[in-house]
Amino acid sequence: MTLQEKLDAFNADFVAGKPPYNAPPQVHVVMKRATAELIASGQAERALKVGDKAPEFTLSDPDGNPVSSVDLLAKGPLIISFYRGVWCPYCNMELQALEAALPAFHDLGARLVAISPQNNVNSR
Repeated sequence: MTLQEKLDAFNADFVAGKPPYNAPPQVHVVMKRATAELIASGQAERALKVGDKAPEFTLSDPDGNPVSSVDLLAKGPLIISFYRGVWCPYCNMELQALEAALPAFHDLGARLVAISPQNNVNSR
């Protein structure tokens, strides 16, 4: 099953209120409004696209050690994922799909970097 298929299935179960989600209808209204506001903001059009150069950064890894994008790029191309947190089912599905693709990324000389406010950066 593709990531998009998994996301669509999750969303259908969530909207249907199936266990374990059991989200009441008022939650769906808030989520739809937040999604519409995000789309209307135009943020997606301003986001970096595949192949764009990201700004340099240094963040702490889960152990508190600094990790620099410059140092990581010296080892090869980076695939950067912004991971909101373990609480986000959409993020978890995306990260699982990226981790499943790690062998292909490594074969191409690339590394996956997940950046999260939960634990900053984790590189693989």
